Amino acid sequence: MKNFALSMLFLSAHALATGGPEIVELTHSSANELGFTVATKLEGLSTQVQLKGPAKNIDSCPASRSGTFLLDAEGQELMVHITELPPSQEQPEALGYYINKSHTMGVFIDYICSQGSLAKSKRYTVPSISNWLITRPSN
Repeated sequence: MKNFALSMLFLSAHALATGGPEIVELTHSSANELGFTVATKLEGLSTQVQLKGPAKNIDSCPASRSGTFLLDAEGQELMVHITELPPSQEQPEALGYYINKSHTMGVFIDYICSQGSLAKSKRYTVPSISNWLITRPSN
């Protein structure tokens, strides 16, 4: 994503000094294995996108922030929204809505490790809910 670096500006100075969290693109199977759920729901004219994850990732790093980003038909980033998560949140989530059917939305949850383990920090993301739905396994 062209402006994905914009969202990286919101990371702490320590995370920036190490290059930010590793980006992990979730697939249907990896999301299930890692404890993430992705849901979409039509609400009137809008589409709701929700990513829920575990309180800590496999490296025991806590969920620190979540976000959404809106992409146009060409995949260009139109908007980014980042939310700082409370330290004790049991099930962190990223939640967004979009209306224009030619757009898509991406969602992510950042797991930021403590000072000595910053290299283990990860951003788990679904970069395009449209692609996620297209690649959904059939039952």
